[in-house]
Amino acid sequence: MAYDEIVVGSGAGGAVVAARLSEDGTRSVLLLEAGPDFGSVDALPEPLRDPFVTFTGADWGWTANMTPERVLPYPRGRTLGGSTAVNAAVAMRPTPGDLDRWVRAGAPDWSLEACLPYFRRLESDPAGDPAVHGTGGPIPIRRQPRDGWQPITRAFAEEMAATGHPVIEDHNDHRVVGAGPTAHNVRDGIRWSTASAYLEPARSRSNLTIRAGVLVDRLLLDGDRVVGVEALTGEGRTERFEGARVTLAAGAVATPPILLRSGIGPADDLRGLGIPVVLDVPAVGRNLQDHTGAFVTALARPGVEQDPDNYFAFYSRSETEPWFLALLALFSPQALGSFYGDPSADPVIAISAGLARPHSRGTVTLAGRDPQVQPVIDLDFLSHPQDQADIRAGARAAWAALHGEHLCPLVKEVSPAVAAVIDDDDALLAHARANCGSGFHPVGTARMGAEPGPDVVTDQEGRVFGVPGLRIADASLIPLQVSSPTNLTCLMIGERIADSLLHDAD
Repeated sequence: MAYDEIVVGSGAGGAVVAARLSEDGTRSVLLLEAGPDFGSVDALPEPLRDPFVTFTGADWGWTANMTPERVLPYPRGRTLGGSTAVNAAVAMRPTPGDLDRWVRAGAPDWSLEACLPYFRRLESDPAGDPAVHGTGGPIPIRRQPRDGWQPITRAFAEEMAATGHPVIEDHNDHRVVGAGPTAHNVRDGIRWSTASAYLEPARSRSNLTIRAGVLVDRLLLDGDRVVGVEALTGEGRTERFEGARVTLAAGAVATPPILLRSGIGPADDLRGLGIPVVLDVPAVGRNLQDHTGAFVTALARPGVEQDPDNYFAFYSRSETEPWFLALLALFSPQALGSFYGDPSADPVIAISAGLARPHSRGTVTLAGRDPQVQPVIDLDFLSHPQDQADIRAGARAAWAALHGEHLCPLVKEVSPAVAAVIDDDDALLAHARANCGSGFHPVGTARMGAEPGPDVVTDQEGRVFGVPGLRIADASLIPLQVSSPTNLTCLMIGERIADSLLHDAD
């Protein structure tokens, strides 16, 4: 059977695209997912229900090079819903400045004004200002009201206010950028992934076929036009699926390998792997960006109240500072022992100083032709001199917050390991390098642009230049990293590309 639309990947982009396309009953839509399909919210295993159990229960088992010397697990969701099924369910929009940077980077159609209708379309945020929020979308948005802030949260808010950051109640109201509680896409305490929000309501449509346990290897081409995909099924068989149009939404570290195995990418790399070159596209797998940061931790004084429902409690960002500060309170010392040192009975307060707009760039490349072998993910964190300066400044801002008049009374002791290096530029950078991890927000590996060029892969509607019938609808498109977790941004991308697909012939 030939489908009108084939969508590869069911995460923040793919599930949205498949569900929206299937609203048109005249289109046959095939959604392919490498991981399992649990069928319904009620059937989900507990790790996929609990938003505070992250990247557990449905993972590819991949690793990434944080730096050349530091290799760590790099979890990505492998189930219906993709990484939206396993992430922390943080629902934050980018700032106006983030989207302005996209415009200046060659994506003028992705301004705040152009993106806002799609943010509103995807959400149900009854507590938000209706001037900037939607209430009829599939993604429930919840945040902690001010009267529910606990002492540690209030103290952090007061500390941020004292340093000139407006205290806000809604990060997704673009009219003010500042410090406020993180919003989450949860319903009744359950992580509300794209599988729950978009696909479960769409399952009954006769024109939507969902195939789980299908690992897409490569694209099928007729000349330069994509006409389907070749994949490995759960039984180990190779199967071909034919379609008039294919949308790749496997994510920023899994979409490039499909392109590369199809002969679309840097020609020299492809020849080195024995893959026939279909189209020389140097930007495929390049421009990888992710959030990294430095944790500054402290032992809380006995009696400091813990908030069991909102561990990722407060987030401070600005349009001018190159870092964000995220209050993560309160963990067991064992959970952050590698950052703090000797565990004790006291809970740990952590402030993550993350690089909001990183300058370092990494790559996603193939280790070989086999689709079952993980790609090589080189993040190259802190390789750019500006990132090195920014991580030091961010760590010192976090240190200052923990020593400020509002937080200090709640702190028993700040990490001795950080105290030993905080005033020494070289030692602080070495500490950051030795302890840096990922926010698991990869973007940029098939970036979009207004015109073809050596550093772009698609146009602003996700069409791959030079390959008719092929779109991309995931974080690969993002030209420059945003200052928030990428969850909501990728949902918005899915909504935008779906709208374009519904109205355009190719």
